[in-house]
Amino acid sequence: MAMVKEPWSARQQRQLAFVSEFTTDIQHVAGKDNVVADCLSWSIVDAVNLGVDYGQMAADQASDPEVQALRAATTGLQLQEVSFGPSCTPLLCDVSTGVARPVVPVVWQRRIFEVLHNLSHPGRKASQKLLSGRFVWHGLKKDVRDWVNACLACQRAKVHKHTKAPLAPFAVPERRFDDVNVDLVGPLPPSRGYTHLLTIVDRTTRWPEVIPLTSTTTAEVARAFISAWVSRFGVPADLSSDRGAQFTSELWAAIARQLGVTLHWTTAYHPQANGMCECFHRSLKVSLRAALQGDAWFDTLPWVLLGLRTAPKADLGASSAELVYGQPLHVPGEFLPSCSVPWSATCQLPVLRDGLKSFAPVPTTHHGLPRSHIHPGLGEARFVFVRQDKHRGPLQPPYEGPFRVVKSGEKFFVLDIGGRSDRITVDRLKPAHVDLDSPVGVACPPRRGRPPALRSRNPAPDLNPDPGDSPKTDSGMGPDPSGAAGKKLGRFGRVIQTPRRFCCHSKFWGGLCSEHWGEIGRIPCGNTPTFSDSPDR
Repeated sequence: MAMVKEPWSARQQRQLAFVSEFTTDIQHVAGKDNVVADCLSWSIVDAVNLGVDYGQMAADQASDPEVQALRAATTGLQLQEVSFGPSCTPLLCDVSTGVARPVVPVVWQRRIFEVLHNLSHPGRKASQKLLSGRFVWHGLKKDVRDWVNACLACQRAKVHKHTKAPLAPFAVPERRFDDVNVDLVGPLPPSRGYTHLLTIVDRTTRWPEVIPLTSTTTAEVARAFISAWVSRFGVPADLSSDRGAQFTSELWAAIARQLGVTLHWTTAYHPQANGMCECFHRSLKVSLRAALQGDAWFDTLPWVLLGLRTAPKADLGASSAELVYGQPLHVPGEFLPSCSVPWSATCQLPVLRDGLKSFAPVPTTHHGLPRSHIHPGLGEARFVFVRQDKHRGPLQPPYEGPFRVVKSGEKFFVLDIGGRSDRITVDRLKPAHVDLDSPVGVACPPRRGRPPALRSRNPAPDLNPDPGDSPKTDSGMGPDPSGAAGKKLGRFGRVIQTPRRFCCHSKFWGGLCSEHWGEIGRIPCGNTPTFSDSPDR
């Protein structure tokens, strides 16, 4: 008790009261005089296992034909027995460099490589020097090179050079307003209740239409497209867009099918395929920034559109308004009246007809040709990695995968991602070098933003069902008493009811087919849109 200084703390008083229940003779003994208690007070640490069984390695050396052939061959190696480990196990080593380098049997080679390479995943040359300075076996550099190239962690995290495919031209439309690109802009600062813009650009004349929107629902976008474009320029033959929810919905597909329009979608994270709209967005935003004095962009938008439509374009040699109306438009900056030349409509009619017949759409021009780079062997690759173009953390790898290639092409690949086929542009791909001797674990990333599917309460005994079988709507509990067969069910088995406000739009859709236009929220099954085979879409 002499080592405890007064006054005692509350903790010391509590501990002494507990110890006094067992003994009254309390003394302090130094650790050097009480070895047993001192050792018991130390933290328990697991013994370090180096993972090397010298006896097993010696036995493998004796039975490995490659090691025995190396022992009998005449080489520059100085082979002799060297003792290792606490039991002084003799191992065949090379001592020509002054350092005992064990001759590694075949069964130990890959294991030793993974232990050293997985520390920091060095490159090919660094890994070769790292292993050749410590071990010896026949074909060490070749094996290390192949294993480094097949390291999946290195391929995901390291970037040598991204793929950049050469530009592919679009097919020139046959007529004006046949090929149209659409996109959405926003959200913008609210102006008179409008927060988004629907942009529509004709590929032939570059004529732009911008429709302000209060919301971006599919019905609102479809209504704006039909009232602002179809009513003026007719039904287009091809319609290109990105993968926005409005342009991939069942309603949009039903409208396109009813009008006879072929839909085209860009691949994910590849806005270059919809470059006509993207370039127009840049010009539109720059003009609005320069012309605006506040946030009232709705009042400034008509004047900005007038300037964009009357501005001459270098690749066309004329403005969009001239290609649509046949003559330039009057703008507020014309101080002098234009000189009108008298002409006869009867004489000019044949000339105009001949001019319209000879009019041909002008393909887009490229302002500079960026250097293209395609990884060797990408076209024949069985597995590929996909670059993550979304926002990622500083320690997340830039690539994910590998994914199995279903179909390869010049501008896109069809990949098996999580059990579903998806088209990915080649600009986001690089070939995956896999070791065919070891099984390849194909990546299956979870679908972001969707809850996981619940397992059935009474699963079927077949653990590998036929993928061609149709999905079951019940949970194995017998027939559905609610009559939900054929209806859309939620993940908890509830029938999804369409809101009443989406059930009748007969005033807008007029005399069109009531099967597709009468009920916006209930489109018949089998109307899922399919991707077209356009080269760059």
